Amino acid sequence: MTSAETAARLRVLLARAGVTLAVLFAGLATVVVERLPGHFEIRMLTPAWMPQQIARLVEFANDVQVALIADRGRGEHEVVALVLIREHTLGDLPYLSPIDRGLLARIVEGLDALDARVIGLDIVLDQPTEPAKDERLLLVLSGARAAIVLGGIDERVALGERRRRWQSGFLERSGRPAGYFNLRYDAQEASGNPIIRYRAGAAPGSALARSFAETVAEAAGASGAPGSRRIAWLGAPYEGGETFLRIEADAVLAAADDPQGVLARALRAQLAGKVVLVGADLPDRDRHPTPLTLFEEAGMAGVEVHAHILAQILDGRRLDDLGPPWRASLMAGSALAGFLIGWFAHGRRWLVTALASLGLAALAGVTGVLLWQMRAIVPIAGVAALFLSGLVAARLIRRAVGPI
Repeated sequence: MTSAETAARLRVLLARAGVTLAVLFAGLATVVVERLPGHFEIRMLTPAWMPQQIARLVEFANDVQVALIADRGRGEHEVVALVLIREHTLGDLPYLSPIDRGLLARIVEGLDALDARVIGLDIVLDQPTEPAKDERLLLVLSGARAAIVLGGIDERVALGERRRRWQSGFLERSGRPAGYFNLRYDAQEASGNPIIRYRAGAAPGSALARSFAETVAEAAGASGAPGSRRIAWLGAPYEGGETFLRIEADAVLAAADDPQGVLARALRAQLAGKVVLVGADLPDRDRHPTPLTLFEEAGMAGVEVHAHILAQILDGRRLDDLGPPWRASLMAGSALAGFLIGWFAHGRRWLVTALASLGLAALAGVTGVLLWQMRAIVPIAGVAALFLSGLVAARLIRRAVGPI
C-alpha cells in the first residue's frame, strides 16, 4: 500500500471517527442538559466565565422572544385597572416615605365609593407613621365594601425585627388577606441587567404563602395560577393606547370630594366592578426591567408588573418553554452541527468562522419558526452554547490528534 493510499485510508477513518464522536457528543450533551435544573441556560451564561457583552446578548435574545409573542388585546384590559400615586400627589405632604397613611385611606375610601370590586394596595406597610393616620387607614381597610388585598415583604428581604413585627401586626389587624410583594430576578444580578421573567415562588415556611398578584386574583374569584411560572406579558393593544386603564390618584381624591359630580360619575363608569391596583409610580422608586422595557432606561413600575401577573391569572393565559421532545432534538442537532463543523473545518480558520456564522444564523431561523408556530420560548442560550461547545471540543480533539 502506497503512502498516498495509507493517508487516504487514515482520512476516511478520521472522518468516520469524527462523525461517531459528534453523535456521541450530541447524545451525551443532550442527556446532561436535560438533567440540569430549569432555566440553566440563563444561570450558566454569566460574566464569571463568559464576556459580559456576550452574556447580555444571549439574555437579550431570550427576552426578545418573550416580547415578540406577548399577547395583545384590542384595547385596555377589561378587568384590571391601575390607580397611580405620582410625585405631584405627594408634593404638598410633609414627607414622601412612607406614603402618607391618611392619603392612602382617602384613596381606598374613594375607590370603594366608586364601586371597585377588588382593591389591591401595592404599598409596603412595615413601620408606624402618625398614629391617628395609621388607625384611620386600618379603620377604612376593615370597613370597606370592596374586597381588599394588602401585601408585605417576606423573609427573603432583609428587614429589621421591629419593622417585621410591625408589618405582621398591621396586616393581621386589618383582617384582610395579604401576599408577598417580592418580584423574582432570574438573570444574574451581577450582570447589572436583572430582568424580571418569572413569577416569584413563596419563601419556604413564610407566613405570606402567595404572591400579592395571586392573592388579588383569588379575591377576584380566580381558581389558581398557571403551572408555568413564566410571566405572559401583555403587549400594547392593537388599536393603540395603554395596556391597562390608568387613573391618577388625584382624580380619585377629587371624585371623593364631589361624589355626585361629573368626574365621580365618569370614574364610576370606568371602575365599577373592576380589580384595581393602587401603587406608586415614581421615577426613582420600585422600577424594574422587563422584556417589555428592554429599550427603556426607567423600567416598569412594580405595580404594573403585578398588574401583568394578575391579568395573566385572571385571563387563564400561560407562557411555556419549548417542550422536552422539541428541546432535546434542537439541542442534539446544535451540538452535532457544531462538532462536525469544528472537526471537518479544522485548520481553516476562515472556514470555521464562516460555517459557525451560518450555523448560528440557521439556529436563529429555526428558533423563529418554532416561536411563531408553537408560541413557546426556545432556550436559544443553551442551544447556542451547545453549538459553540461542540465546535470548540472538536477543534481541541483534532489539534490533539495532529495533522493527517
